[in-house]
Amino acid sequence: MADSDEEAQWRKEFAKDGVDALWRAQDTLPEPKRQFALRWLREKERAREAREDASHCYLKWTFAAAVAAVIVGIIGVAVTFWH
Repeated sequence: MADSDEEAQWRKEFAKDGVDALWRAQDTLPEPKRQFALRWLREKERAREAREDASHCYLKWTFAAAVAAVIVGIIGVAVTFWH
């Protein structure tokens, strides 16, 4: 959905001010701007959740790779001692 000129301006303003400032100021905004602010904040929340999910996935794979490397190292040391 394309933003109106007014919404595009609000979007720039919100990005400049930041999420925390907007959360604090949302009750002082006129109703149309407040409604758009809530939608904008939800978009930002969804983006943050997606980044967190991706980071969590990378963390699990990195941990699994580290555990596998330790196991391979232990097996390698054990085989060396048995020969």
